[in-house]
Amino acid sequence: MSRRTRFARVLVATVVLAGVFVTTAAALRFSDESYIVPQGVAGMPYSHTFSAPPSGTSGAGCDPPYIFRVLQGALPPGLSLGQTSGVVSGTPTQAGAWSFWVQLTDDPSGKESWCLPLSAEREFTISILPGLAITTTTAAPGTVGATYSAALATDLPGQKAWSVSSGALPAGLTLGAADGVISGTPTTAGSFPFVVKAVLDDKRSDTQDLTIVVRAPVEIAAPPAPPSEVGVPFRLPLSASGGAGAYTWSVSGGALPRGLVLSADGTIVGTPSLAGRYAFTASASDTEGRVAVLPATLVVAPKLAISTLLLRQAKVGRLYRAKLATTGGVKPTKWRAFGRLPRGIRLDRTLGVLSGTPTKPGRYRVTFKAVDALGVKSSKTLVISVLA
Repeated sequence: MSRRTRFARVLVATVVLAGVFVTTAAALRFSDESYIVPQGVAGMPYSHTFSAPPSGTSGAGCDPPYIFRVLQGALPPGLSLGQTSGVVSGTPTQAGAWSFWVQLTDDPSGKESWCLPLSAEREFTISILPGLAITTTTAAPGTVGATYSAALATDLPGQKAWSVSSGALPAGLTLGAADGVISGTPTTAGSFPFVVKAVLDDKRSDTQDLTIVVRAPVEIAAPPAPPSEVGVPFRLPLSASGGAGAYTWSVSGGALPRGLVLSADGTIVGTPSLAGRYAFTASASDTEGRVAVLPATLVVAPKLAISTLLLRQAKVGRLYRAKLATTGGVKPTKWRAFGRLPRGIRLDRTLGVLSGTPTKPGRYRVTFKAVDALGVKSSKTLVISVLA
């Protein structure tokens, strides 16, 4: 055999062997795991790896490294494809379904000379579910001893499993696991921070920090009402406790005596101008809507006046007694006499009674003055006639 013939045979054998090797090794495809594309959730980190079969196995091409790129279509917003890693990662920002073509290519750099770089293309779809978010960001305050109910809400429909993942609700309150309603009657005042968790399915859940502030109920206190009289300045301070913030005062029922008002600081003040008995209800409201009421009654006396018009005649040597009378005013009443009383007759300044045995006849003109407990004065001039 000639030298040229032997070289030709060796060359053919080499080509045949190389052809067999390339045919076996050059097949390139995506791994089975690449096809199982998981769903994502908007707002939640996402990761999925596109890959070729293990090195040295069918479909591995010339073995790593590989190049990955999106040929057509688009990944969900917020996700990107690693060119050398084949990892789709990021945080999707929008719900929906996105289809796209991925190309898998042998990276020719650093490969054996016999490797003929190949590529594979495949369409994939990534579905992004809408994320679950608890939309309740604040919890209503509560009141010791008052029924409480607050429903927690999310941005997605469907049955959720609710729980308190950390912290604790105020004593007396519970969270409904199926309906997300916090309810009960709080028993202790204070500030209670906690974290609630809502689970929609195995992929979607959310937590939210909340605080329920429980306050003491609003209560109104009032001192005993002082006596009141037409024309006399009046003042009765009411006070409130419990609740939160400043109080708003109002007359929620009945009416105050004419001339009186309930001021912004809870004081009933003014000068009554009409006598009578007045039933009313005072209310105090705090800044969070708690309300306390106080039923009360004020009695306004008519203005003091001496009602005696005439005094009966007296007779020398005979026992005399006459009582001065008043209308209105506030007891007790004190009396004084201005002018000369008949000799033998005296005025009881506490009772307003004229008594004694006159000793000298005459006509006596005397001015009597009455002063009641509120300092209101009334005067009247009367005549006492003493007969011989």
